[in-house]
Formats: sequence, structure tokens, C-alpha cells
Amino acid sequence: MINRSWHDSVWLFEQLAFALSGDAILLSEDAVLALQSPINLGSFTAKCDAMKIAIYALEDDCLLRGIDSQYDSIKMIDYSGYVKLVVQHTKQVAW
Repeated sequence: MINRSWHDSVWLFEQLAFALSGDAILLSEDAVLALQSPINLGSFTAKCDAMKIAIYALEDDCLLRGIDSQYDSIKMIDYSGYVKLVVQHTKQVAW
């Protein structure tokens, strides 16, 4: 789970060094601001797709910040979806 604001695309990509195929990345809190940078986010989603890593964004955090995700590769989830992710993935890392 990435919950902090990112200052450049490198920070977002650094998180992938710790991810494996089949993992999931959840953008929450200020990390959803990454959805406002289509060029950097496009590269990030392409890399995640190649690594078979699913990307999610917490819908309430996006709504609170006025962000509307238009990316097919990013799944918007609510809090019950967040709980399902936690149950599905036995190990969580928060950034």
C-alpha cells in the first residue's frame, strides 16, 4: 500500500523493486495524486502490467481529492474491497 504523496516518478517506480508477480499495489490517501500525472502513471502501469502486478486506488480518497480515474489498468475499490485485498494478500507493506 502506497499512501504518501510522490514528488517524482522515480519514487513511484522504486516501490516496484519490492513487488513480485501476483502482488497488488493500492494507492491511498495522498498517493492517489499520482493519478493526475498521465505520462508518468502510464509508464508505471505498463511496468506493473509487465510484472503482472494489479493496481488499485481507494475510491473515497480519490473522491475526497477530486480525482477521477480514467485508467482501465487501475481498479477503483471501496473499503470492503480494501479488506478483501488484505485477506487475499497475507503480507502487506505500507509506504
